[in-house]
Amino acid sequence: MKNLLFIVSILISLFATAQDNLQSYTPSILFSKGEWEFKSFQNLYTQTKQFGSSRLQKELTGRGRETYFTSINQFLYGVHSKINVGFDVWVKNVSLENGTHTSRTAITGFGPKVKIAPFEGLKRLSIQSSVLFPLAKDLEGRSIDAPKPFLFLEPDRTLWLTQFFFDKQLNEQWQLFFQQAFWYNFVRDSYRANNYLSTQTSVFISYFPTTRWTFYAMSEYFPTHYNDSPTVQSGEAFYADFIQSGLGTKYQLVPNMIELELLYTNFWAGSEANGAGQTFNLGLRFIRQ
Repeated sequence: MKNLLFIVSILISLFATAQDNLQSYTPSILFSKGEWEFKSFQNLYTQTKQFGSSRLQKELTGRGRETYFTSINQFLYGVHSKINVGFDVWVKNVSLENGTHTSRTAITGFGPKVKIAPFEGLKRLSIQSSVLFPLAKDLEGRSIDAPKPFLFLEPDRTLWLTQFFFDKQLNEQWQLFFQQAFWYNFVRDSYRANNYLSTQTSVFISYFPTTRWTFYAMSEYFPTHYNDSPTVQSGEAFYADFIQSGLGTKYQLVPNMIELELLYTNFWAGSEANGAGQTFNLGLRFIRQ
C-alpha cells in the first residue's frame, strides 16, 4: 500500500509539473537543445463591411461576403538554449459570395526562420526572423489571362518578418505579453510599385485560473507605412492602419504535450476602405521535451 501511495504521489507531482511547464512556454521562451514545437493556427476572417471616412464608421462594401482563410503552420527546434531554428508554411484561401461563388487556394509563404535570446539579463525577451516565399503566381489576380482574374488572395510579395517577444509575470495568475513585429515586403506583381514596411504591435493579458486553463484578452495595432495611391506610390508613415481586439482561451488537452487554443477578434477601427470584419481562430500546439 505504501508503495502504491508513493507511485501515485510521484505521478501527481509529475503531472502538476508538466502542467506548469507547458504554460511557461510563451513565444518569448526558447527551447533547449533537442526540444521542439509544432503549431498549426487556423484563422478565418470574414467581412461584408469596410471602414468609411470616419475610423469607427462601418459601411457595406457592395461586394457581398468575403471570406479569407489562413493556415499558419510552424515548426521550431532547439539547437541551443539561445538559438532555435525552424520553418513556416502559410496556406491561404479566399472565397467570395456575390451572386456566384468564387474561391482560390495557394501556398502564400514558405521559408526558414531563426529565433534567438540575445540578452543574458533579459531571459523573457527573444527575437525571431523569418523569410517567407510565395509558391504561387499572381496572388492579387491582376492578370486578365489568369484562371480567376481579379480574385485577390493577398499582397503579392516575399515577406521578411522580424518579431520581438517579451512577457512579464505579474503574479502567479496574471501575465503580460508584448509583440513588436516588422513586416518588410519585397513586392512582386503587385499594385504597390515599391517595397514597403508594415509594423504590428500586439498586447496580451493572460489569466491562469488553473494550470490547464488560460484566458486572455488581446489588442493589435497594424499600420502600413506606404502610400499606395496611383499618383504617389511611395513610403509614408502610418498611411493606412487597423485595430483589432479579441478574447481567447487555451486548454491543455495533454499536459506538457498538446494545447488547444480558441480566439475571436473584431476589427473595430481602421483607415478608409480597410476591411471591418471579424476573425474566428483555432490553434493546436504540440511540444516535445
